[in-house]
This record gives sequence, structure tokens and C-alpha cells, in this order.
Amino acid sequence: MKTESELLLFYNSTLQSILEPLEKFRVEKVRKIKRHLILSAPFLFAVFIGIVLGSIPLIVLSFIIFLVFFSFALHHLVETATYLKKHFKYKVMFEIMNFLFDDYEYIPNQRISKSVLTKSMLFPINIAETDGEDFMRFRMGETRIMFCEMFTYFSNNKLNFEGLFLSASFNKNFTSKTFVISRRRKNSLLSIPRYYLNEIKDVRLEDILFNKEFLTLSTDQVEARYILTPSLMQRILDYKKKTGKKISLSFVENRLYCTIPKYSNHFEPAIFRPFDFEFIKNTCEPLKLYTDLVEDLNLNLRIWTKVEE
Repeated sequence: MKTESELLLFYNSTLQSILEPLEKFRVEKVRKIKRHLILSAPFLFAVFIGIVLGSIPLIVLSFIIFLVFFSFALHHLVETATYLKKHFKYKVMFEIMNFLFDDYEYIPNQRISKSVLTKSMLFPINIAETDGEDFMRFRMGETRIMFCEMFTYFSNNKLNFEGLFLSASFNKNFTSKTFVISRRRKNSLLSIPRYYLNEIKDVRLEDILFNKEFLTLSTDQVEARYILTPSLMQRILDYKKKTGKKISLSFVENRLYCTIPKYSNHFEPAIFRPFDFEFIKNTCEPLKLYTDLVEDLNLNLRIWTKVEE
């Protein structure tokens, strides 16, 4: 991952000239939004005065004028959000991805398919709908990573998961299915098909702190220990601490899958914050999080598996 000084140099040399017209547009629109909101405020106050005095004409007239000014503010807000989102994602984000990675793919309106989520076995088998955006696929060394912001729903439209979902090639060949589930995550077994439940057993590992934080399940006790070395367990603990979230992982068919709940909307432009270096640094944070994952879990130490084409 690039250093902060390299990112600053890139911001000054490349991004700043792209962001300047967006910032000018943002500032002008915010000024209009605030002006219309300020103009609408006295008429909203007049509505309450009319209610107190019992004056229907005052209430109606004040409310109509309030709605006019407020609708102008809302129009500018929607227009600003739409314009900034389009230009930020299709101009700025591509520049950032090109700066960070030599081999990448970024599709703002795409998500990882439901079949991949199902294969990870980290989501309930009865999820009905999925939604998401900001699909990214990139290579670090010999490891390919893909992730996106993800939302999953039950059939009653109840939200099941909101956050980031990651899939990465792992550096060990294995035939078992091993799950590392945050103990605070509810209904963790709902993601495992019934025909595996007889095979999957609780794995009690030697790391007491790891056992306290995570429920480890596997179809093969020996292979689970082969995958979850003391070093890897410590790295997973460190990664959970770094994210501050109830992460869960699975190791299925030589791939690592990871969910980070309630961690989304990181690639959206901010209407009421300037497009400065601090904003760009915050935008890059999730990307740094996942590149750190590769380094932290040593996914590039390919001793056990072949290099991906």
C-alpha cells in the first residue's frame, strides 16, 4: 500500500486539479442550499405562530411559502448529490484505483453475485435479495482480492447484513470447510446448510483469547488447525481490533471470505465537507484495510498453492 506521503504527492500532482471544479460546484450549491433554508426558517416559525393564534390564513400562507423555499433547497441538495456522486466515482475513484494498483477493476454500480455469498457460507441460506455497489477487484502480488459494499435481505425485506464483503485467494490447499464466526454475531449457524451440520464440529484451539472472541467450526479438525496456525490466529485477532467490527471469516475451496458489518458508504462524496486531502485519505482507508489484510494474513506467501493466472 502507498504511504501517506506518496498519497499526498499524488493528491497535489493529479487529484487536486480534478477535484477543484467539483469543489467549486459543491461550495456554490451548498451556499444556495443554506440560503433557501435560512429564507424558509421565518415562515416555518410563522406557521407555529399561526397555530398559537389560531389563524388559519397565516398558517396556510406561511406553510406554502416555507414549502417553496424548502423545495428549492431540497432540489439543490438532490442535484448536488447526484452530480458529485457521478463525477467522483467515474473520475476520482478511477484515478485513485489506478494510483494504488497496477491490475484492478472498479465497477461503481456492480456488486458481488449472490452465488459467491452463498459459497462463502457466511450468510443465511434464506436470504431473498441482495444489493450493493462499488465492486472492486485487484491483485496484490499473487493474491487476487475482490470486495464490495453489500446489503442482504430476508423475504420480508428485513435487513440481514450491511457492510463490506471480501473474497481472496488463500495460500493453503484444503478440502474442508472452516468457519471463524464472531461470538457476538447472532444466528451464526443459519449460514451453514443442514447437510453439513452433522459433519461440522466445534474446534477448540489452543489460543484462549481467540476462542473467547470467535466460534471456530470445521468439517475437519486436523485441517482446521493446519489452516489456523498460531500466527494466523493472532493476525485475525489483530485485524478484528484494527477494524473494530465483529468480523467473521470462512475458508472454503481454497478461498478466504470475510464480512465486516456496518462498514459502508466509504466511496461517496461528501456534500458538506471539502474535497481536500483529508477526505481523500478517508476514502482510501477501506482499500488500505484490505491491502493490510493481505499483508497481515500473509496471503502472498504462496508455499502451498500455485500462482493464479
